[in-house]
Parts: sequence; C-alpha cells; structure tokens
Amino acid sequence: MAVETTINNIERINLFILILGSLLSLLIMRDFKYFFSFAVASAIMTLNFRYLKKIIEGGFSKSTINKKDLFIKLPLKFIVLTGLVFVIIRFGDIDVIFFLVGLSTVFISIVFNQIFMAFSTAEKKEK
Repeated sequence: MAVETTINNIERINLFILILGSLLSLLIMRDFKYFFSFAVASAIMTLNFRYLKKIIEGGFSKSTINKKDLFIKLPLKFIVLTGLVFVIIRFGDIDVIFFLVGLSTVFISIVFNQIFMAFSTAEKKEK
C-alpha cells in the first residue's frame, strides 16, 4: 500500500511539474520552441512512467510472474520511447536544454517526493 501511494504521489508531482514547467517556459521565454521542448519531453516521461507502472503491475500482480509482460512489453516500450525521442530530436524544432530538463521530470518528481516524505516522517517523529 505504501509503495502504491508513493508511486501515485510521484505521478501527481510529475503532472504538476509538467503543467507548471510548461506554463513557466511559455510565460518566461515567450517562444513556442521552449514550451514545446519542455512539454513534449515531460509528457513523454510522464507517459513512460505510467506505462512502466502498468507493465510491472501486470507482470507481478499474480502469484506467478507473467513473463510476457516483462520480456515483451518492457523492451517494446523502450524501443517506442527511443524512437519517439529520436524523431522529436531529428525532426522537431526543439531547444536541447529545455528538452533535457523535460526528460528529467520523473527524476525531479522522485526527489521532491522523497523530500516530502522525509519532512512528513520528521513531523511524525516530533509528535
């Protein structure tokens, strides 16, 4: 239950970063290129995290491990993700820095989640 809550929190934080970062890049930079670079990369990582969660849940949900989910869907997801990133970099008009920051939103979400958990645990210990 705690792991599921943590994963859901990471997804919520990631969605918040996607929306906030996209709006800030549009408002501050005032150029669609920066907005697109961040938004599309962050959306890709958000969807990638969600599909990874579904694949892992499907593979380990039963008493036996579903090898189809793990040995077919995981590499297929990786190939699609790699192809999508390649197409966007090759044919899209993107800013590399904003794209890389957008790709790191899941990492940022995990860091924020761990910080929130550390502070909430510290508050519980004080009480």
